[in-house]
Amino acid sequence: MYYKVYYCINKTDHQSFILKPSTLDVVGVGVFAVHDIEVGTELELFGGDFEEEVREISDVPIELQGYCIDQGNGKGLCPKHFNMMPIRNYLNHSKAKANLKYNGGENYIANRFINKGEELFADYNELNEPEDTKESYYKT
Repeated sequence: MYYKVYYCINKTDHQSFILKPSTLDVVGVGVFAVHDIEVGTELELFGGDFEEEVREISDVPIELQGYCIDQGNGKGLCPKHFNMMPIRNYLNHSKAKANLKYNGGENYIANRFINKGEELFADYNELNEPEDTKESYYKT
């Protein structure tokens, strides 16, 4: 049986992204587009069951702290279940290569045309974390 799947390039869904080894040398995993994505497209990077909660950063294992968004005062917005993180949590940071724009809440928008097979990058500076807690690599 043969099924042909057509994707609009101005819409994404749960079949639009895949995790593969990143093109960056300093990280392991990256998020890649399975099809072309038009500029201005809102990306569906969350699963339906995803939940976040504010936690004391000191209560989160050091290996998982990078998946939390610093809220200041020792608190972070973290996945409720680290073993069920959506693909959005695997977006890598690059100020120079950012092809996504954070528009608040849970959404990212393509800020330029993204080609099939291209790695997605976000500028972590757009997450509005306190300046004194930002990692040094946010500035690159």
